[in-house]
Amino acid sequence: MCIDSPTKPHRFIALSLLMVMSGCAIDGLLLTEIGRKGHQRMPEPAAVIISGRAPGFGSATVQAIAGNDVLTDATASNDEQGIFELQFDGRSEVLNVVLEAVIGGRQVLGVIPRVPGQNSVLDPVMTLDVAQLSPAMAGLDAQTTALAMLVIAKAHGEGRKLGSVPASSMTDTLIELYDRIVQGDAALTTFGAIVARLTAAAGPVKPFRLLGSEQSWLDAATLGPDGFDYSGDGQPDFDTKIFDQTLQSALDSFDFKACYVPDRIRVVLMVKLVSGKKNGNCETFDPFLWAKDIPGKSMFITGGVHVDTPRCVAERDSQCLSEPQIDALNAVLGNWQPNRIRMYDDGSGGDEIAGDGVWTFSFEAPWWDPKSAPDLAGVRLAYKFTWGNDGDGWTNTEEFPGNQRILELDDRNGDRIVTRLDMFADETSNKDKANQLAPSAGGCGELKWVPEQRQDCATDVYERPVDLDGDCLIDGWPSPGKSTALTLPCP
Repeated sequence: MCIDSPTKPHRFIALSLLMVMSGCAIDGLLLTEIGRKGHQRMPEPAAVIISGRAPGFGSATVQAIAGNDVLTDATASNDEQGIFELQFDGRSEVLNVVLEAVIGGRQVLGVIPRVPGQNSVLDPVMTLDVAQLSPAMAGLDAQTTALAMLVIAKAHGEGRKLGSVPASSMTDTLIELYDRIVQGDAALTTFGAIVARLTAAAGPVKPFRLLGSEQSWLDAATLGPDGFDYSGDGQPDFDTKIFDQTLQSALDSFDFKACYVPDRIRVVLMVKLVSGKKNGNCETFDPFLWAKDIPGKSMFITGGVHVDTPRCVAERDSQCLSEPQIDALNAVLGNWQPNRIRMYDDGSGGDEIAGDGVWTFSFEAPWWDPKSAPDLAGVRLAYKFTWGNDGDGWTNTEEFPGNQRILELDDRNGDRIVTRLDMFADETSNKDKANQLAPSAGGCGELKWVPEQRQDCATDVYERPVDLDGDCLIDGWPSPGKSTALTLPCP
């Protein structure tokens, strides 16, 4: 499913992007033909190769990094140009890839907002240059390193993973930062000069950290026992204080640019299936009370538009869903056919970490802010998780019989993504009827939408912060994984 619209051209080859990103899915005709032949294995798409250079970094190790994962690496050739090629899996796109070239204690960086996947399994190997994919990046150098450190540190400071920044937002932000550097912005050029000195030097270790921590983004060990004048004042610097202050001044001078799709929103539904976990009453519960755990099963979701969602009629033509919209959203959610719509725990389909027991389903939905509606009603969904095999019925697969989960699409934390994380078969959460949340925790046996909420009764119908470590205390908002908000190129 496409996430971002193509970004505006600006000093890099937009035409190439339009050619390689004209689709976001494997050919429907090919799928149909393979289906006629009896579920034959889909051929793997060809690779996507990204080429570039890191001048002066011949024989350097070049890595493509997403989060904590090294996606691919290569050894640069040609001492003068530092030419490299990185081969990516063509099955899916990757957002906000950090390129890193390291040789000894020297390091340069760059950020590619979007590495496309193949449009078709029939397409040949796709070869692209970094200049086609990232603004102002002819190669990896001091300037691209400064830009990379700025967006990496900015995302971390906002409590976000770099991969959660929409590609168009990242592109527009990099363009803005580049323009301001060219125009001589004091905060950015001062930081850029410090980065240039650090990338030119060969310290004991590489200078920049890529993972956020309580420590500085600059590794003080790179300064060595005799210090290094990275500040440019003619005196050796022995700590990271000036770097940290200069970086913070630069970070304070910008925000990620984002122009959101006004009438649609990204929805990420996640469910954790791990035995021995605690429910909303802080009681250990059995996730297989109703479903049977048999080897080979997977997680599925099914549901549709809740009957309480406002329908478009003659008297109401806004902040409502039309019949075609309802039909389309029902189809996305499986329209209450069990074990048809697969969820993912393999690092694909928006899933963040393969094999961690958290299953993910990411999709787009019509949206308006419920607080702006005359009846305070937004898009309302009903759904349920099943643990089964493709095509199974309800028996021995549904998390609980007879009832459903409910969710109103309200962006409660302002990230333009509705993210809901639940425990499989937890009957104390957003189960609409026969809800088992204890009265001491506000349980009243059933859930109501907020405008209909009864006094002293809890209602768990929105995205919300969750207990992330099993101590029955709320820790924070769940991560939307690899899913990003729906954006448009900013004018």
